[in-house]
Amino acid sequence: MMFRHVMVPYDGSDHAKNALNYAKDLVAGNADAKLSVVHAVPSSYMGVDRMGTDGALDGVPYGMLDYEEYQGVVKRVLDEAQKRVAEDLGDALADLGDRAQVEAVAGASPADALSRYAEEHDCDLIVMGRRGLGAIRGMLGSVSFGVLRATDVPVLTVK
Repeated sequence: MMFRHVMVPYDGSDHAKNALNYAKDLVAGNADAKLSVVHAVPSSYMGVDRMGTDGALDGVPYGMLDYEEYQGVVKRVLDEAQKRVAEDLGDALADLGDRAQVEAVAGASPADALSRYAEEHDCDLIVMGRRGLGAIRGMLGSVSFGVLRATDVPVLTVK
């Protein structure tokens, strides 16, 4: 089966790197296939690194930011996360050229953000790492378990 758009959730772990290598092999033989490496940032982290101990963002009380200011915070956090992931990947995607992209998304949880991205971008496969912690939910890891439950897109887990 040939896949058109494969998504790889990426957190920098060895399992995520293994999943990325597996996904690259899946799309390598199809010149029309693309690969999206997606890093999820929980929305609760937005702006936390810019907040002072007084609960302010650049001097403005956090609860008083208007919508545009908050959008700016979110954009900066996502841009920084995307840049960190791209730097971590180095030239790992170079062989795919413009068929590969790195994205950062926000959501209430990583599983929700990743599931939403896959559905909104017409991904036909999610290839993701799993931690294998043992015990029911931990067999896959909390994020992979959450993605499996939250999406109808096929999910392939890689250890």
